[in-house]
This record gives sequence, C-alpha cells and structure tokens, in this order.
Amino acid sequence: MAFIGVGDMGSHHAMGFDLIPGCEVSYICDFDDRNVQRTLKELKNSQPIICTDYREIVSNPDIDAVVVSVPNYLHREVAVPFLQAGKHVFLEKPVAPNVEDCDAILAAAEQSGKILQIGLVYRYSNLYRRMAREIQGGRLADVQMMWCKEFRDPFPPVDWFYDATKSGGALVEKNCHHFDIFNWMMNAKPVRVFASGGQHLIRHGHSRVITNSYTHYPAKEIEHSSIVDHAWVIVDYENGSKANLGLCMYLQPRNLMEEGLEFGLIGSNGAQMQAKRDKTISIYGGEDYTKEEINVDVRSDSLAGGHTGGQTQRAEFIACIRSGRSPVASGSVGRDALLVALAAEKSIREERYVYINEMG
Repeated sequence: MAFIGVGDMGSHHAMGFDLIPGCEVSYICDFDDRNVQRTLKELKNSQPIICTDYREIVSNPDIDAVVVSVPNYLHREVAVPFLQAGKHVFLEKPVAPNVEDCDAILAAAEQSGKILQIGLVYRYSNLYRRMAREIQGGRLADVQMMWCKEFRDPFPPVDWFYDATKSGGALVEKNCHHFDIFNWMMNAKPVRVFASGGQHLIRHGHSRVITNSYTHYPAKEIEHSSIVDHAWVIVDYENGSKANLGLCMYLQPRNLMEEGLEFGLIGSNGAQMQAKRDKTISIYGGEDYTKEEINVDVRSDSLAGGHTGGQTQRAEFIACIRSGRSPVASGSVGRDALLVALAAEKSIREERYVYINEMG
C-alpha cells in the first residue's frame, strides 16, 4: 500500500493498516518531513520508501492500493490517476469539495473496476451500527425525526480548512459524516435543505489565533476565513421525515469530555433513541416505557486516539479488495452525503430552500 498525505488522518491510516495481517506500508508520500517522521515512529511492521511527489509512484506495479488523505481540493487530482492506473483507492471524506470533482472520481472508479471506499468512518462504528440494528428491529417503528448536535472546537489551524473553495466549507468538510448518518438511519432520499449560518468569531478579515485539541499542528493565526463557524440545517426526506443539525465551531474548551457529539432519533411509535460521545445509546418511550442504556464496545473497532470505527473501516477495505465486493461507504454513499452538505452551504449563501436535484 501507498499513503498519499500523512497529516492527522493519513498518519492514523498508515498506523492502522500497518497492523493488519497481509498489509505492508510500502510507500509514504508527503512533502512535510515532520509528518513523515512522526508517522514512521509509529509503524510496527513496515519500512516504507519515502517520496514527496505522488506522481513518482502512480504507475508503480508494486502498489496494489493507495490511501489518499490530502486536502479536499486535491482529491480529484490525486485519486483519479491512481484509479486509472488500476489501484484500489481509500479516499478520505468528503469525496470532493464540489460535485464536478466528485463525479470525476466516481467515473474513474467505475471505469477502472477497482474498489473506491470513502472515509465515512461512522458507517463502520460499533455504536452507529448498533443504532441501525435497533431501527431495523423495529424499536422506533419508522424514524420520523433526527437531530445531531456538533458543538466543538475549531478545525486545525491549517489555511485550507478555512478556505471554502478548497475545503468545500465547514458543512462539507465536517458534517458530511453526520448527513451520511441521517441518510443511513432515515433509509430515504433527502429532498431539500434549508440552512442558516454565518461567522460569529472566526470571521473573514478578522485574524484569530486558532488552537485545536486533537491535531499535532501548533497554534496559528488565521487571517482569512470564508467558512461558517456556526449553522442550523434542516433536511427534508421524501418519506416526510426531517433531520436537524446544529454546528458550532468555536467552543472552548472542546466538549468531548462532557457532552460531546449527540445524535437523536424519534420514531412513529413515540420512542426515542439517543447516542452521546460516540459511546452510549439510550432508548426509551414508545409502547415499552422501560429505559434501556446500552454501553457499546467502542474500543475494538478503532485505533487508540482515533475515530470510532477507524480500524474496522480499514479491515473492510482490505476485505473488499480481496473479495471484490463493494464497500459499505461506497462512492455513491459519499456522493449522497456530499449533496446534502453542498445544498446546505448553498442555502446559507442564497437564503432559501435548496432542492437536492439542483445539485447534480
């Protein structure tokens, strides 16, 4: 395997794949030697060759698969040549910052016949898979309403995150995860989106020193930002169900040790299900008034300090390569989540409902 970009996400991927039997981290490509050296220290089984330009290894016959963890605006530039060269590709989310790039990547994957898996890691989380099983088992009857509360600290202090032309915007870069969970749990197609958002603290033309609790990058002054730092988003589904997302990107300190990320669902039988901190599920109401608390195993599916589901998604990428089956987090699943996020960004800009079929 080759790893293109070993920043925060890429380094975790290299560490995780290095632990999977039959996988070898053969190449690492990153222009920042600090990222490379930090990653090399964590590898247990591999001794990769280092390069600074991915084009040097695109056609290398020794490479079966690549993990692409570069900034969003480079996804098409990097992923398409590897697909065209017959390599399987694990591509970090979102698929791309716009529909045109997304569709070019999906077309290249279709033409190559190779596996394309998107890093929508929650699809592989024990916690969210348990939620899906409870829904499939009829605990809520039909899901009618959902919500997600994502109140957190800012993005890492790296310029491209704060440039909407490169990241796609905050709702694309961060919340494609959550829109994907909405799509998954609703089991219906989104129809239209209305969103309101703006800049409270991290504002264009007002420089601000940005710190982030989970990145290795040091604090940095960000002078310009074209992304929202807060938003409310409503998504309407074809079956009449509705979902709401609240985003705040300037919380201090980060609240993961307190409430953290929260998802909630309400079913047609009046029952509720809530997931908090990527760890616990509560189910109550409906015909059965007993409140059930479920503490889910959130260790076996991840790598220390990484996303829930992180190691499971890596294992399933390898399993898909070996079996030829399509991954759960396929390119089309990634595209569906991206369309909701892009519609929300457009709704904020144009102050109106945006229909999904407008997006392409």
